[in-house]
Amino acid sequence: MKHSLWIALFLCGVLLAACTKQNSPLLADAPASSVPEAASAAPAASDAELTVLTQWDAETGYYYLARENGGDFVLHFVDFATLQDTPVCSAGCAHTDEGCTARIAWDGCDVTVYTAREQLFVVWQGAPWENDGGQARILCCERDGSDRKELARFDASVSVAGPPAWDGRRLYCILADYTDGKAEKRLLILDPASGEQQEQTGLPLLDTAIVGACGRELVLRFGEGTQAGWGLWNVDSGSWKELVRGERPVSAACDGEALYLLENRTGSIRRLLLAGGGETTLATDLNQGRQLAQAQLQAAAAEGFLVRGEEDGVFDNYLIDPQGHTVKQTLATAGELGDFPLEVFAETQDAYLVATGYSVGQVELPEDGGVVDETRYTFAMLPKEDFWADRPNYNQ
Repeated sequence: MKHSLWIALFLCGVLLAACTKQNSPLLADAPASSVPEAASAAPAASDAELTVLTQWDAETGYYYLARENGGDFVLHFVDFATLQDTPVCSAGCAHTDEGCTARIAWDGCDVTVYTAREQLFVVWQGAPWENDGGQARILCCERDGSDRKELARFDASVSVAGPPAWDGRRLYCILADYTDGKAEKRLLILDPASGEQQEQTGLPLLDTAIVGACGRELVLRFGEGTQAGWGLWNVDSGSWKELVRGERPVSAACDGEALYLLENRTGSIRRLLLAGGGETTLATDLNQGRQLAQAQLQAAAAEGFLVRGEEDGVFDNYLIDPQGHTVKQTLATAGELGDFPLEVFAETQDAYLVATGYSVGQVELPEDGGVVDETRYTFAMLPKEDFWADRPNYNQ
């Protein structure tokens, strides 16, 4: 299944070390490993394809959490059709008590909301590296935040690493267990309907996260010393196949059919097919006339590739067409602290939800926790053809 550009952007899995010199080529065609001895029993096989969950529903809108004074979050919904940005609870609600369906309590760790059909999953990441960090947990609820059900709560030593995947029946999450400081990774397979939980072990140990999916396989990124890599984890058999690794800095994007890797030294982009193998390389002019201190491949689409690069201390978006020609995007997200490369949050079939502007305020944390910055955005829809043509044809 070919996924959208901004799913790839949401999950791009960049592993960048700006001070590390890339001094060797990427290493491809690693052999598949056998099923790890530590892998637990695999779940019953399913024909349903995996998808990686994001914060939007392509048919309706985008969900996000806005932090309020006191540290708690309020669940907002941005309607693609009207661009109304409102809390999901009743009009006039103060968001201060348990009766508010939009209120998401903060307990010291990051929280993210994901959409899956008619329901939402709310994931508390956990913070085992903090003395007073909150516990990792997962709950599901209706689109308006009501009918909440806690699906899993984990030990204080566990965090949820990256976004989950979904096959219409089960949720797949990578857990990192910091017992004894080892950060052991395992895959949680959770059935929200029955509450059944299974786990698979034997995953790569470092910097491991889900960045894509192909059929019944998850595309995982990992890190190992000075190298970064990507591979496939079969959720039915619990088996691992390494696809590619290379010296940092290296970045990649996945579109559900292929993995794309940007070689910083040459500016070329490698395309590795996820099903059946095969590889091609696109030569680009990304580095011609530019001295990029770093470059990160953010996303891949039929229209081309999005790279975020730094030159002379300034970050910009660079658009590379399918023939390898590069232009610097002039569209930007403007605000009081200066202009930044255009932020894209979600997409429909024909357009992207972008931020044309932003403002920064401060909210107070509880128990003398001080204050933190909170950024709010002005949203607009931008047709895809205008995004790639660098035209400010916003619908606001």
